[in-house]
Amino acid sequence: MAMMVDPEILERFAGVVGSVAGDISDMDVSTPFAESQNAFPGTDMFVICSEAHDASALALQNLCKRVIEVSEIATGSAKKYRVTEDDFVGMLHAMDLPQ
Repeated sequence: MAMMVDPEILERFAGVVGSVAGDISDMDVSTPFAESQNAFPGTDMFVICSEAHDASALALQNLCKRVIEVSEIATGSAKKYRVTEDDFVGMLHAMDLPQ
């Protein structure tokens, strides 16, 4: 089944999604953890904050990569002007899963 798309709207969607990726990558996840490291002297709070920071940074990085891929797929589809729905869904499903 062919999916008719308005290329202008799809390109705008891709731009908005790309902008969201930029906003995600600009997020500061280190400051809150750094400020909390010494909140409870004599505890393992430093280690916990360090591990939580690493996990949060990785999650945001993976999210950003996925959002960029969606933007790239939408941009490519907009340039083709006509893409089958199965192809479009297949491209979304083919994105690498975060590890």
